[in-house]
Amino acid sequence: MNFDTLSGRDLDAMTAQHLFGLKVEPRTNARTGERDYVYEENSGGWVRVAFYAESMSASISVDAALQKRGWKRTGSDWDDPGVQRVVLVHADGRRVEAPGPYKEALCRAALKAVSA
Repeated sequence: MNFDTLSGRDLDAMTAQHLFGLKVEPRTNARTGERDYVYEENSGGWVRVAFYAESMSASISVDAALQKRGWKRTGSDWDDPGVQRVVLVHADGRRVEAPGPYKEALCRAALKAVSA
């Protein structure tokens, strides 16, 4: 799959499922009528997936989860104004990178990392 094209709630859902191992399901947001995603809690209830590609606090949890798996963000390069390339390197030498606004690029790189 080409993770570089994922964005919005689809990117959030893939991050929740593949990086955090959550059971994710699509739902229609009753308020907006748009597609959204929820995950199942241990108690059996359903919770809205975090906005990993938008929220700074949620993206910090992405960074922490990557570090637990041996990945380190080595920095980011600027391609164009507002567009970065996040680079992750694993302790074993593997390297992945992804473009986009910072938080989106981090999630895209995380998906590549857990698929590598």
